[in-house]
Amino acid sequence: MSRSVDEHVGEVAAAISRAAHRRTQDRPVERPVAPGLVGRLAAPAVSRLDVPGFDNSQMDGFAVHAADLARAADAPVALPTVAHVVAGDAAPTPLALGTVAPIMTGAPVPPGADAVVPVEQTVAREFGPVGGGAVVEFTAPVAPGTFVRARGTDVRAGEAVLEAGAPLHPAAVGALVVAGVETVRVAPALRLAIVATGAELISGAVPDSNSRVLLAHAHELGLEATAHVVPDDPAELEALLDRLAPLTDVIVTTGGVSAGTREVVRQVLETRPSAWFDHVAVQPGGPQGLAGWDDGDRVVPVVCLPGNPVSVLVSFELFLRPPLARAAGRIDQRPTGTGPLAEPLISPSGRLQVRRGLLRSDGSVSLVGAAGSHLPVSYARADLLVLVPEDVTALDAGDIVQWWRIA
Repeated sequence: MSRSVDEHVGEVAAAISRAAHRRTQDRPVERPVAPGLVGRLAAPAVSRLDVPGFDNSQMDGFAVHAADLARAADAPVALPTVAHVVAGDAAPTPLALGTVAPIMTGAPVPPGADAVVPVEQTVAREFGPVGGGAVVEFTAPVAPGTFVRARGTDVRAGEAVLEAGAPLHPAAVGALVVAGVETVRVAPALRLAIVATGAELISGAVPDSNSRVLLAHAHELGLEATAHVVPDDPAELEALLDRLAPLTDVIVTTGGVSAGTREVVRQVLETRPSAWFDHVAVQPGGPQGLAGWDDGDRVVPVVCLPGNPVSVLVSFELFLRPPLARAAGRIDQRPTGTGPLAEPLISPSGRLQVRRGLLRSDGSVSLVGAAGSHLPVSYARADLLVLVPEDVTALDAGDIVQWWRIA
């Protein structure tokens, strides 16, 4: 039975989610906190430091005792300055009552001071040297804590910076660094095996771009991945799946899923329990399959994509990238938007047509190449996927289309 795009999205996502959950039960890996850290935390990461590590100024201005300015509501208060406090001062001199200290953004608030008044809210009455001596006039009182970033307001030493399961994106790496965390326990990365099928790939008559494209996508997501090529031989494919299943969490095949006589993937897998092979209502990428390979201890999901290069790319974006990205702790959805078409198009009834496009500087969308599934160069020149709904058969220039950003 054929499926809608949403139905197949859900089935593939559920299979990969189960595989990802099983993988998290394996022993976590200790990793240094450094650029390139990806995945999800296997255990809470505990801060070694207070963040911020000291009370510091939110503004360029003057550190003050709020009590000194209490009467400024009735009349201006003029106070002398002492030495400047700048970012990097390890131990600023305590601030005496009746004095103020010029202070820079991020600099430590001197002991005794409890507020900062921005420089633009003051008037210099007398000018003195950098080390102090100027007289500054204040025309309004200030509440304690104003423009002071208090120590530990982001996180305290001993508290969790990030909880177990948190994705390790760049902002997370930065947070761990400022909290003094040097290593973290990371859930093991999902292991992906890519299997391209076809005698034409073995002979070299057709370059094997599919496995390399999928391998590049997997590496971009921070996943462990291997690539393999087999001919249209059921015994060889079965033997390869037997070898791969104990070593991997998800297997992705390309080619061999249609209804022809040499569709090796379908031949080998369609009799497996719960296997499904049919069409999804999408162009390109209609022939799809989903099955499992039992290695004795578990059933490894096998996501079966068609063989044409653009069909593989589109299928990856629709069905594989979102659940794989979630498993890797990455953003699972591409940036999306809408814009007017620069030229007309036609689309098959009852199928989601996925065209390649370019976003112009005026916000309009121009198409790149034809709708065929055999044009990988055109795909590489595009920065958008243009999505034409199943119930739309034609669009004119100027009609609004939805797009996903892919580059």
